[in-house]
Amino acid sequence: MHLSTNDFHILDALDAEEITSQRQLSEHTGISLGQVNYVVKRLLEKGLVKIGNFQRNPQKIGYAYLLTPKGFEAKSKMAVRFVMAQLKKYNVLQERLGNRLGEIAEMGVERIVFVGPVMVHEFVESIIEKKDLNLKLEGHITDVFKLKEIPSKQYEAALLFDEEAAGIKRLTAETGIPQEKLIPLW
Repeated sequence: MHLSTNDFHILDALDAEEITSQRQLSEHTGISLGQVNYVVKRLLEKGLVKIGNFQRNPQKIGYAYLLTPKGFEAKSKMAVRFVMAQLKKYNVLQERLGNRLGEIAEMGVERIVFVGPVMVHEFVESIIEKKDLNLKLEGHITDVFKLKEIPSKQYEAALLFDEEAAGIKRLTAETGIPQEKLIPLW
């Protein structure tokens, strides 16, 4: 049975909390009300969701959308597939970055400053360690213009997370840092 991303988000929302209206489900998932209506009808037809009647509920809730055991199983299988797909992407990215860092090491660069998000810095650091590359991270900054504050003797190259060739030329002009010291990560 093929289920979409919207199917998963709706099943996940129904598993997480009591949902009593499609409007509430739309707000919880960020999916349009019309799309929620369409998806819920399909999930009801497939037996993944049921409508529970709670007329005796003191909160006066007339009904709630509930996952069936079949719906819970489908949601779980989709979650596993999602995690596996993300792990594949992670491994591809790790390999790509490893190759790029290897190229940088082969250029004779040993001491680098990373310019970019903390999470990516940690990822780069783990790849350098895992691949035992002859690179040493001498520092980390998130703002490329703070490179001016780091003595140029402290690093041989700045590894730039999101600068393109045009950005590197601009950065060289604005900071006086030689273009050969500015290396794009990608």
